[in-house]
Amino acid sequence: LVRPSMVAAIVTNLQEGGLLCLSGIRPAQVDALKGAYGGSIEWLDDQYAELSADETSNCIESYGFDCGRWARLIGRKRVGGGDSSFIEQMSELAVS
Repeated sequence: LVRPSMVAAIVTNLQEGGLLCLSGIRPAQVDALKGAYGGSIEWLDDQYAELSADETSNCIESYGFDCGRWARLIGRKRVGGGDSSFIEQMSELAVS
């Protein structure tokens, strides 16, 4: 989700004001993801959540698996995000 080509594909196909939900992320990856999407996404910190399997019913951990903690990020694409400059920036990152 942080490769420049993937970030560009997601951001340019998201309508201004549209919501983006990224889930199945390790909490340690959250800052890197937020950085990868730069100023194009306004992250809704009040919607951030973390959960581990043992906090759910019928969890897989009861079978002996340790799945760890996972996070969910929700953000909204900024209005006037400047898709053309964003694409140029991502293109430069892809070849550097």
